Amino acid sequence: MKTFFLRTRQDSQQGKGCLGCVFSLLVLAGLGYLGYKFLPPYVNHFQLKDAMNEIAVRHAAGRGGGSKAIQDSVLAKAKELQIPLRREDIRVRTEEERVFITVKYVVPVELPGRVYDLKFEFTGQN
Repeated sequence: MKTFFLRTRQDSQQGKGCLGCVFSLLVLAGLGYLGYKFLPPYVNHFQLKDAMNEIAVRHAAGRGGGSKAIQDSVLAKAKELQIPLRREDIRVRTEEERVFITVKYVVPVELPGRVYDLKFEFTGQN
């Protein structure tokens, strides 16, 4: 009789372990999906920010042209990174030898049943 009791207990524990494993895999898959959707916009954001700092340095050194040329350079980089940026979203300001480029844009991230807007705003400078 003792063996029967132990065997039943082992069977119920095996079911719980399998259910926990399936739940863990579902959570892991969900996190992977969210990373797949949200990580690329942030990577592109940092790449654009680096490019804007380089553009500001180039302009401050006298090789970048005027405000329109700066906007064109930022728009070209944004297009390359597939960032939905418009000329109106780019502000260029110069103070003596300093160049400030401010960008503000929104990237829509489509999730099942909802669209989440990631808002980015930052200033690049030399």
